[in-house]
Amino acid sequence: MNSRWLWLALILPGAALAHSPFKGLGDFYNGILHPLFVPAQLLVVVALGLVIGQQGVQRHLPVVAGYALGVVAGLTLIGQYPQVVAPGQLEVAILGTAVALALLVVPARALPRVLLTVLAALAGLLLGLDSLQSDPAGSARTAALFGSGVALYLLMLYPMTLAEYLQGYIWARIGTRVLGSWIAASALLVLVLALSPSGPDVVPASPAPEGYPG
Repeated sequence: MNSRWLWLALILPGAALAHSPFKGLGDFYNGILHPLFVPAQLLVVVALGLVIGQQGVQRHLPVVAGYALGVVAGLTLIGQYPQVVAPGQLEVAILGTAVALALLVVPARALPRVLLTVLAALAGLLLGLDSLQSDPAGSARTAALFGSGVALYLLMLYPMTLAEYLQGYIWARIGTRVLGSWIAASALLVLVLALSPSGPDVVPASPAPEGYPG
């Protein structure tokens, strides 16, 4: 994806966080693609993968399990109770989690396993809750949510494996930390826009033409 289009998506949360499925695709495949088209989710997934990879995957397998359980819990809750959380509050929580995880990538220091497990489970829970699309219901909703769960888990494995591999190279470790700072800055920018009183999607109303009622 062209970088300028990515940045455009990041600074337009209302458009970037749309949850409408793609027409013509099956429910499962819509679920698979869903996290790829929600930049806030991608920021969380990549940041979490990087911080786990920095710590060493073999020593932090419980963290990966905590993330997976969090995703399952979130998908189950949103599947059974679609109104369990307000979308606006969920967006802020996801972006805040992305900032926190990315800031942990920057110093690249050893972290307590318990802390990282709690953060991973929280990230998974929020991502699962944010996976409900607008159209599916019944078995279609279940298939879409299952696809999103598979995608969320697999997507986290790629940055995690890459970050662990790059720990053997000094220059690559620096690059990982720089990427973490970029993610933190991007998530913080979108978070500020989301919390702004007017909101990023508010368009001032144009004055009615002369002679037009209202």
